[in-house]
Amino acid sequence: MTTEIVETPQPVKQQLFPWRLVIVFFLGALCFLVSQVFTRVPLLGWLQGEPGFILWAMSIPLISGLLIALTAGIFEESGRFAFKALFLKPAHTRLLEPVLFGLGHGLCEAVWIFILFRDSFAMLQPTEFILPVTERLLAITLHVGFSVMIWNGFQLNQRFRYLVFTILAHGIVDAMIPLAGSFGWGVLALEGIVAGFAALSLIYIFYSKKYYQKEESHENDQAIPFS
Repeated sequence: MTTEIVETPQPVKQQLFPWRLVIVFFLGALCFLVSQVFTRVPLLGWLQGEPGFILWAMSIPLISGLLIALTAGIFEESGRFAFKALFLKPAHTRLLEPVLFGLGHGLCEAVWIFILFRDSFAMLQPTEFILPVTERLLAITLHVGFSVMIWNGFQLNQRFRYLVFTILAHGIVDAMIPLAGSFGWGVLALEGIVAGFAALSLIYIFYSKKYYQKEESHENDQAIPFS
């Protein structure tokens, strides 16, 4: 009598993690479309057609400009928060995830702006592209920083506190536009201030690595579920 040794098949190691990163990037782009193109921008367009709103905005231009700037933070950061909470589980992830989400968000915004102002861009000389390209790179850096800030709230189990922080930070950056108009700052001065905020954003991103070290040290190449 012979005994057969039946080998138990080993589970095939799935290599789906890179697909998650691709999806995260495109979710970042979708977040911009939902929070800005499909909601905030149409809402502001409707308000600008209301005589009462126009009169109010003209009577207190600085205050109205600051409040409109704050709405960008409210819509975009609430959108980031909702996308993370609903579609990008588990709560604790790698630092690469918010970075890619922010890149998707910022690049989608850059494409949208290019489409809106393509006729104006067509009239620019090659050297005149330096300023708008630089401005977009700074904006993308800020979007990555805001995404990391939202994700940090999930990493540290302080979600709503970090949501408020991020809304305020975003609002402060966007507030530089109405402030520049009120105080007569030139384009270069404004871009210099934005560059300073972008530098702070980079510092914050690198500082935040410590919140993700535990998760990254246990990271493997297995598939990570979305829910």
